Amino acid sequence: MSTKLWLTLGAGVAVVLGGAAVVVFGWMIDETHFDRPDEGFDRLTAQIEGLPGVSVDGSERWVEAPAFAHPTSWIGLTVDEAGLPDLVDSTCASTYPDDVQWTVRVQTGAGSAVAVNSPAEGAAAQGSCLDSGLDTAALAERVGGAVGGLDLYASTRLDGTFALVALEEADARITSLLPLVAEAEVLRDAAGADATAPVEIGGSTLAVLVEPGESERYRALLARLVDDHGVTRYYADGGEQIDGVPKVQIVAPDDQHAAIEAALRDSGLRIADLPVLFLEP
Repeated sequence: MSTKLWLTLGAGVAVVLGGAAVVVFGWMIDETHFDRPDEGFDRLTAQIEGLPGVSVDGSERWVEAPAFAHPTSWIGLTVDEAGLPDLVDSTCASTYPDDVQWTVRVQTGAGSAVAVNSPAEGAAAQGSCLDSGLDTAALAERVGGAVGGLDLYASTRLDGTFALVALEEADARITSLLPLVAEAEVLRDAAGADATAPVEIGGSTLAVLVEPGESERYRALLARLVDDHGVTRYYADGGEQIDGVPKVQIVAPDDQHAAIEAALRDSGLRIADLPVLFLEP
């Protein structure tokens, strides 16, 4: 995965800021980079590429308009679980003097992968040492034991929420993400995130915010909505709404709407009292 996730997220933020911010971030969105090659950076990239279990998907060192200063160095790579400890040690032992940003995709034995960015969201890079702010090794192991066939991006949001978002899904149905919902708090704890933080689980057909103590109950509710009421899309991740009103958004057959609303009201979950909006398929 060579996509620079931190850059993609930064572009998304720019859209909601509006005005002059869009102009400034437009350079980033268009990826108008001006290369600044560096032999030391090339040596670091080659050193990382030579580690067991590591493949470099992309690397770049550049400056951006309009400042054309303070080069940014980025390396994106894929590593297997066994190679992750040596990778971290090698980046932290490097003598490369500049800050480096990383996108690291860890492949699990079950055919899933967990990607993280270093530095963590809202943090500044500190030299070349890889530090996502999460225990990536423990998280990847736990994900591998919970689910297969998913490419996930893990992060801690600025508000403290621990998030696992499916970037690629071999099976895009809601049911493919239910193991993550059931294990949401276990995965958060494995990653070393705040034990009191909610967990966001997201994908193309599902987006939920699991509050502490809700994991299994939320999974059971979603399974019931899918199996008994034909729900094919469900979104209730607490994200900002256009009208400013939090809500649950669902795609389901018309004749199941009343039963679905009743199930939500009886769930005892945080979302039980939220308004429900049924979307067109």
